[in-house]
Order: sequence, then C-alpha cells, then structure tokens
Amino acid sequence: MKLFGLTNVSIEDKSDYRFEELNESKFIKNVIDELRGILQGKFDDFEFFIYSNHRVNKRNPDSGTDIMPPSGDYKSSKKKILLYFSDERGLDPSCFSDKYFAVFKSYIGMKAKAKNVFPLALGYVNAVPEFPNKPINKRKYNVFFRGNLNMNRIDFYRIFSKWGFILPSEKILTHDYYRKFLLKLGSDFSSFFSNSIVIFNNGFKAGFSPEKYGEVLADSKIVLCPKGYFMTECFRHFEAMRAGCVIISEPLPDTPFYANSPLIQVNNWEKGCDIAQELLKDEAKLEEIHRKTLAWWEEKCSEHATAQYIVAKIEELERI
Repeated sequence: MKLFGLTNVSIEDKSDYRFEELNESKFIKNVIDELRGILQGKFDDFEFFIYSNHRVNKRNPDSGTDIMPPSGDYKSSKKKILLYFSDERGLDPSCFSDKYFAVFKSYIGMKAKAKNVFPLALGYVNAVPEFPNKPINKRKYNVFFRGNLNMNRIDFYRIFSKWGFILPSEKILTHDYYRKFLLKLGSDFSSFFSNSIVIFNNGFKAGFSPEKYGEVLADSKIVLCPKGYFMTECFRHFEAMRAGCVIISEPLPDTPFYANSPLIQVNNWEKGCDIAQELLKDEAKLEEIHRKTLAWWEEKCSEHATAQYIVAKIEELERI
C-alpha cells in the first residue's frame, strides 16, 4: 500500500502491522519527509519499502533466519531501499540484501554481514508527546523508571527490593509466576531515590498513559533504561534523549546511535544506581550531560539526523 500520497513509498503487504498501528509510524513519516527535503529531485530515484516483522520465538529468539518481504522479488526501475522495523530478534537480513540497493534495519546492532545492510534508529512511540525542554535543575523528579517487569529486568528489580539479596536472580528463575509474585511483593520503589518515580508494571504500556509518561519524562533529571524484552535497545532511550534526560543504560550495541554518546552504560544496576546517586550531588555534571544528550539527539538520532544518516549510507554505496 502506498503511503503519504507518494508513488515511491509503500508498506509491505506482509507486514505484521498496518502502518498506522506501528508504534513508531510518526517517526517513520517524519524521516521520509526529511529524506524528501535532503534528496530533493533525487528522492524519486529510489523506491522505499517499510516492513514490520514482529514474529518472535520467545523461547528461542535467536532461532531461524530472517524472512524476505515480498518487495525482494519486486522488479523496479528505481533503487530499492528497505526500512525494516519491529524485529526484536535482530536477525541479519544479509541473506536477501542482494535484492535491494540498501537495507536499514532496527535492532540488528553491528551484526550485518552484507555491506549494504545498516542499523537503523528505533524512534519513539507515537503517543508519547514531546514537551518544551525544561532546564535540568528545574525538573521535578530526580530519577524515573516506570515499565514492565519482564524476564530481563528481574536483577534490576532486585536492586530496589529489600528482599533482593534472597530473591533468585534472572539466571535462575524467570517464569511468569515468579514475576507476578515479585509484583505482589512490591512494585513501587519510588522512595529508593529522593523525589523520584521507580515503579514496575505487569505489561508493556501498562503504567502511565503515554501523555502522562511523556510529561514525567520531560520533568525528570535521570532516566533508567534497563533491557527490553529481547534487546537492550528500546523506545525509552530515544524518548529520554529527545527530552534531554541523563540516561543510564545497560550496554548498547556499538552503532552510530550510541557509540561515543553521552549515554552512561553500566554492566550491573548496583553500579548504575550508585552513579545516579553521585550525579544527583553534582548539578554541573548533570547539566553537562543534559546538554550533550540534547545535542546527540539532534545530531545523531532525530528524524533529520536519521535521514542524513540514510542518505550518507546510500551515497557511500553509490560510490562503490
């Protein structure tokens, strides 16, 4: 189906979601708008296909090979560009990359074997609004996390619980019954840091409304970004960057969106929480990271920056 009234931008018929159902559809549309502005008349030299594949084997997410969308067999006089979203397995699409001029895929990190396959920024959830930037020292909340207690966040949870030292780690126990037990044991640890919000939910988008979430995010100094259901990368990173928050995260892939960024990456959450406590005592450092994070969003991860990145990679391939 053609999108945005353009003849050379389509969403794959075999996508798992309609375009308007995608969490990041607003981000994608804005990237396409930016590509049109940057490429000008050259935009019509390309045919863009948007693909969403969210079929994940939860027990063994790394199993299988990537699935080529129908556009792989589509014959076009234009250079075909695939923009691939939603696959939290992060499978390498190099096995069918010869069917396209270039493939840009979220969640793949730096694992691609083919030279025309590149990582792609995740973007943000449509319904999470952007608020005017607020000075870091004027923000209401010191530390913010509200999210799903998934199987990769059990050790993160244990840091906050007074029973953490006797609770089995996620390496030992991740069953859904255990997660539900933990939520009954306690879900609100906002008092762990002063003037903060730290709350675990039983599901994605099960806490604040998107509007409230965006409002709190924009009024938070530090945002904690634990691993998502399958990947460390998640929308929270990009939403927090856009809001100019100081971000503490588990290790991220060495892609252009994170390498040498101001995001603070830690191997364990005991260290992450210690860093948060220290930063709250150092307003100058918080301000410095806040400014660097806003700049990083604008220069590396925003819609305009993402479009510039796509164009740069296309131009690299055209020179080969």
